[in-house]
Amino acid sequence: MNPNRGRFESTRARVTWATVILLFILPFTIVSCTRDIRDKPPAVIGPLWTADRDGTPLLVYVTEEERSKSVPIAGSEDGSRFDPYSRFHLVTRRIPEGTVVDSAHLGDVEHATDDRRPKIIGIVGDIVWLWRDSLEGRSLRGLGIAATVGTLMKGALESPAPLPTEPKGYAVRSDPVALIARGRDARFYTLDAVRQRIDLLDPGTLPATTSSTRVEDRFDYLVPPGRSRAVTDVSNAMQRSFLTSAGLWYALLSESERAQQSKWPSGESRPSGDVARNLYRVPYRLDDRKQPEIDPARLTPVGTERLLQAGFLVRYQGWVWDVADPSSSLVLAKQSLGSAEPWDVVRLARDGSVVWRTSTGLPDPDEVLDLGTHIAFFGREPAAAGDVERLQRLVWIDQRTGARRALSIATGEVVPSDR
Repeated sequence: MNPNRGRFESTRARVTWATVILLFILPFTIVSCTRDIRDKPPAVIGPLWTADRDGTPLLVYVTEEERSKSVPIAGSEDGSRFDPYSRFHLVTRRIPEGTVVDSAHLGDVEHATDDRRPKIIGIVGDIVWLWRDSLEGRSLRGLGIAATVGTLMKGALESPAPLPTEPKGYAVRSDPVALIARGRDARFYTLDAVRQRIDLLDPGTLPATTSSTRVEDRFDYLVPPGRSRAVTDVSNAMQRSFLTSAGLWYALLSESERAQQSKWPSGESRPSGDVARNLYRVPYRLDDRKQPEIDPARLTPVGTERLLQAGFLVRYQGWVWDVADPSSSLVLAKQSLGSAEPWDVVRLARDGSVVWRTSTGLPDPDEVLDLGTHIAFFGREPAAAGDVERLQRLVWIDQRTGARRALSIATGEVVPSDR
């Protein structure tokens, strides 16, 4: 019998158990040294956008997810620290289903500030123009890069155009829709991703503005199509009255507003106050100044609906959101008074009847977006007991039926909701 056999087997057993323990601990050691965690769920940054792809409306936006990762401390054998960074994605969703069509990783940025966050400049046809340290265009079909400053420079006329080196030097115009740049030489250029060209532009062809008489300043007031409208106060997204081509003036008025109504109505007056309003109607005529004139004594109530804090939803400047068959308009109102109460969308027919009424679930929407057949509202979910932070929520409502879907940006979950 070998006298060293027992000692050898004992040593082998110790080695085996040490190996098992090491193999068990090692993964946790590696994970702890390379830990990468989510600190906050994804959140939309910047405005929301809508685009059309083959007749299908798309929702387009950028998200930021705050994360942190462990980094070894120099000179320390086992010490590490957590460094914060932000992860960005460009996302497209199909409307009305809300399903994700594509998602593109736009990079990770340490200590992200406003000037380092990716931002959408605008959408031209099939191209989403972004600023991400530099200008780039991404195709709506897959979100791959379709144009950069480099590819555009190859097709520039004559000498290369001195393109801007910051995002405020770019804007998207409408009619015709195109990406415009104010060069560092104070000239203006049109950038075409399809032809990969840069062409000189006469600023006098840009839409006029009442804010300045200089044609060069028109660039600063371009409103890109498809961008959501910021709502600093919900009343700014509404107006109290409108005119019809049939010669009638419709208004949502409280009893005191009805008593104080002058014969020269203001089409863009905003509703305010914690009051209930009813629908009124009266014929109008154009006076010598081509301004509408009514006889307040002939104001007639239409229907019996009392709508709290109500106003007609503005679709375009000076135009309310009308829906045909039956002829009606979208109205914002509340079920009860209170800052925490959510806003409802009401489809109010010309005879004063309610076609449908749907809650947005949002007490203070931050953005309103025209999705063509749908109206979208974006804001924060109502705070629940114990919640530290209110999460972002996007709601879109079918203008014909009032059917609603809600998206939680944090979880990505889309919920078809009852009214």
